[in-house]
Amino acid sequence: MNKTEPRTLAGFMELLPNEQILFEQMKNTIENTYQRYGFLPLDTPIIELSEVLLAKAGGETEKQIYRFNKGETDLSLRFDLTVPLSKYVAKNYGNLSFPFRRYQIGKVYRGEKTQKGRFREFYQCDIDIIGDEELDIINDAELPSIIYTIFREFGFKEFTICINNRKILNGLFENLGQKENATSILRIIDKIDKIGKEAVIEELTKLNVKENEIEKIMNFIAIDGVSDEKIEKLEKLGIENEVYTKGVEELKEVVKNIRLFGVPDSNFKVDLTIARGLDYYTGTVYETFLNDYREVRKCMFWW
Repeated sequence: MNKTEPRTLAGFMELLPNEQILFEQMKNTIENTYQRYGFLPLDTPIIELSEVLLAKAGGETEKQIYRFNKGETDLSLRFDLTVPLSKYVAKNYGNLSFPFRRYQIGKVYRGEKTQKGRFREFYQCDIDIIGDEELDIINDAELPSIIYTIFREFGFKEFTICINNRKILNGLFENLGQKENATSILRIIDKIDKIGKEAVIEELTKLNVKENEIEKIMNFIAIDGVSDEKIEKLEKLGIENEVYTKGVEELKEVVKNIRLFGVPDSNFKVDLTIARGLDYYTGTVYETFLNDYREVRKCMFWW
């Protein structure tokens, strides 16, 4: 009889007891912080109907889905916690009080190439504030303050919360006549930290974005200066687009309120390369990096 070698699938995580203890301590720190800020716990199924899970997916994300059939039912493993949350709120709308503040900590699955800092099975620690109609922009500033609190409780001092607004980028693309390609361009820009400037230009060229438009996009995301200087430069560009103007106004308000929440300027900045690739991000987006370990990152989003 052949012996089966005990092994774990590549990209899936198993920890030794001493490592698991540290992991649980970190998870408890995050959960306790969420609760202190008034977020309620939620759990959703790991397996969802594919038609529900993929309603807002596309591009690379859809290619990474673990999808299978059980009988005649088309099923998928959740790739994030946001789409299941949307389903939950839509399904239970009449039983929820708004704004609905929820947190969820759970495993998600993506069939992508494994590499340092990227796994096929990993935990997401989500917080979301769901409004009924409009939400005050101050909520967009509260979330970075929670990120700041968690990182400081972990003992980190050298980290940066990078902030952008998708409306700004979408307005720029509309102004360049690239509204139809906006989502694809955003996905490409979002990879600049991984693939570099030249590879981004190459991918934009393949998308049939004109050379002069690519130059404007690359110059735009490279706007430098501290946060206030970048916002001032954005205001002075003279881009006459309603979406763009709204995005700059929101970004300016978020930066002001982040400071009011007590987050020092040394721990956040405006970063116009932060785009995020999924369609459901429409407003403020964040991504947080450890300054000395940029490959290790904690992503948080708001829209």
